[in-house]
Amino acid sequence: MTRLINEKPMNPVLRARLGMAKNAHLRLSALRAALHTMDTISRTATGRPFFGLRESEALMAEIDGLTGPDLVAALLDKRGKTQLVTRGQEHVPATGPAIIAATHPTGMFDYIAHAGALLEKRRDLKVVATAEAKQFLKDDTVVPVEVDKSYRSTSSRATVQAMEAHLHNGGALLVFGSGRVSHKAAGQLVEPDWRGGASLVSQNCNAPLIPAALNARNTDYYYRLRGLAQKLSWDEHVGALFGSVRHLAEFLEKLGGRYELSYGHAMAPGTAPEVLKSAAEGLVPGLYRQA
Repeated sequence: MTRLINEKPMNPVLRARLGMAKNAHLRLSALRAALHTMDTISRTATGRPFFGLRESEALMAEIDGLTGPDLVAALLDKRGKTQLVTRGQEHVPATGPAIIAATHPTGMFDYIAHAGALLEKRRDLKVVATAEAKQFLKDDTVVPVEVDKSYRSTSSRATVQAMEAHLHNGGALLVFGSGRVSHKAAGQLVEPDWRGGASLVSQNCNAPLIPAALNARNTDYYYRLRGLAQKLSWDEHVGALFGSVRHLAEFLEKLGGRYELSYGHAMAPGTAPEVLKSAAEGLVPGLYRQA
């Protein structure tokens, strides 16, 4: 199959996010048309887009060619400059293997915020993230995770090997413990159970675990869309999938804001994921629902 001549910047991201084959041109075109239609309706009713497809593609065109620290700096400079206030950054070691085990409240912005806070100290920082992030960031700062539509990893062995190789080289890894963006219930965020991969890899590589949290949340647009999709499908995975279509719009909403990032005391390699999760959520009192 020949490559599309007028390939749009968001097409690879949409394919990765929704698990579309590269030759699913009709499905992709139908999806783009539906997103544009909903954006038009939303702009008319509220003055802002619901999914932000046009705005996201304009952003991707602006940052085309930038990678790593240059990309992070360029994004944080937009819309009057995003302000990052950090607490506990001294707990992140300046050298040697380390895993920053972070909450995942918003989506792609979580990585950009942590990278903006940590890259000056840890130029070797890599993030464990989905193939969608790899498409957006376009460089080797991502340790990619392939997931299916139920958010189960389909690349566990390759991902673990890449994580361990980076740590054995003395690098730092940013890992989002749950691997999924939080949802909201009764006004507070609810983070899914954290997976055990970071704990296992840290033990194998004798790397300390630093709990971390970003004090941020998505807009009501996001939570309503995700909740509606879940109710209609009776499937939380479908809700998360539909919510993810708005992740770049949520990213755009956050640029130019002021956010706090917190890092806790280093915890021993192999610390259980539920202990890490509790420590990370506790860095932002009141943001997360307590079990």
